Amino acid sequence: MSRNKPTHKKNHHHNQKKSQTPLIVMGIMLAVLAVWIASAVVGSAPPEPAPLAEQRGGTQIVSLDLSPAGYSPNNITVKKGLPVEIRTNATADAGCVRGLVIPDFDINKALDVGQDSFTFVPDKAGTFEFTCQMRMSSGTLTVI
Repeated sequence: MSRNKPTHKKNHHHNQKKSQTPLIVMGIMLAVLAVWIASAVVGSAPPEPAPLAEQRGGTQIVSLDLSPAGYSPNNITVKKGLPVEIRTNATADAGCVRGLVIPDFDINKALDVGQDSFTFVPDKAGTFEFTCQMRMSSGTLTVI
């Protein structure tokens, strides 16, 4: 009987090691994810202001390409108080990027595949975020 006890303890120790392995792997994965997220947040510089939108007949024209990669360009600069026409060209696989939300201007648009457009008048100056409806892709709208 004394011969079985050490074997039993050894097997118990081996089983305990086996059950901890997934926890250790998950812990390492969480640590790597946390470092990756922290470096993305710390390493991201504020975006450079984009060139001023083209103006035609009193309306500012902004052309945006919508694709799975996001918005292009994703930095837009316009003048306060002048109408802005956002013209979009969306690929069929653009997914949620076909939505455009600019909360500071109460804009929440679902845009068609291919070409679509909408117009708004920015009534305040500053830098504002725009995103898809799921907040997975974003950009900045600078109003001067």
